[in-house]
Amino acid sequence: MKKTYTLAFIIALVLGPISFWGGFKLTQAVDTKLISRNKKVVIETSNQEAKNVYVAQNITENIPENNINPTKTDEIENESLETTEPENNEKPNIIEDNNSKFSFVIIGDTQGFNPGNPNGSFQKAVSNINKNNVDLVFALGDLISSCEGGNKCRDKLISWKNTVGPLFSKTYVMQGNHDRIGRDEADKVWADFFNMPINGPDGYKEFAYSLDFANSHFVVLNSDKPKEFMINSTQRSWLEQDLARNKKENTFVFFHEPAYPVSNKIGEGLDTHPKERNELWNILIRHKVTAVFSGHEHIQSRKNANGIYQFIFGNTDTFLHDLPKAGMAEYCQRVQGFGIVEVDGKKITVKTYSVDGNLLDNFILSK
Repeated sequence: MKKTYTLAFIIALVLGPISFWGGFKLTQAVDTKLISRNKKVVIETSNQEAKNVYVAQNITENIPENNINPTKTDEIENESLETTEPENNEKPNIIEDNNSKFSFVIIGDTQGFNPGNPNGSFQKAVSNINKNNVDLVFALGDLISSCEGGNKCRDKLISWKNTVGPLFSKTYVMQGNHDRIGRDEADKVWADFFNMPINGPDGYKEFAYSLDFANSHFVVLNSDKPKEFMINSTQRSWLEQDLARNKKENTFVFFHEPAYPVSNKIGEGLDTHPKERNELWNILIRHKVTAVFSGHEHIQSRKNANGIYQFIFGNTDTFLHDLPKAGMAEYCQRVQGFGIVEVDGKKITVKTYSVDGNLLDNFILSK
């Protein structure tokens, strides 16, 4: 029995260290394998790096998704998205076109249109405009009968947009006095509904702006904000700077109330504030503006005012005003209509049409 215990003791002394060493190596191999697998998880899921680090380290506490910091790569990608995506869908203020031969349409006051009448004057005008391959459309204000703000105004603008149809994507608008009856509330609806360029002066984003197309520069001003019948000093200062930067061959300026009314709206245009009107017109003269287009007076007329032609296209679909007295206008038609301006380099042709598509006047403007 004693010999048996002695033999067992000797065997234990010999085999014990071997078993310990083998167990240690086995444990080390298993740990190495686990670490290798964990590293692999982190590398293969780099987009979830912060979260996966916790998983690899065997930490079991919950990690809220919104507390995971992005990797540096993710930050760069996010910055790239923020700088390349447009802030909104406003119309562009620079439209590249190497062809200096193009045309644009002038739509006058449409405040009297009936969206339920397919044979209305506005509908006829749009139908005949669509027969021409025009590049741009300018609506000179008083689009609708009234805008006090809210859903009622928005519904009227939706009807107007539906009537314009496919032309809407190339249409630039300006406010008239009827479009701004609700003042600030009307402005909110207008800015929300239309996405005009936002390069105008402070307080007038989408209400006053400029754009370039081919060889021409276009400027839209607001003659009813903050009050009717005036283009104020804020807009005039911006206009001076805008025109000073302009390098295009032709420059066209648009606003609702005419600077020089010739008929029923005498005393209800920019002539109501002659000092401000004269300061505006002097800016246009200094910068050799090609032509000015206005609405408000419900006729079609042409007048040379101190070397710059003022065209009034004031009636596409509303009631008619009287013909001017002799000598007040170079040309006038008491009719519902629209205009098409053809640009061929520096040659400008202004055509007046009735809503039925009949050519009423063909005037070549020489600079």
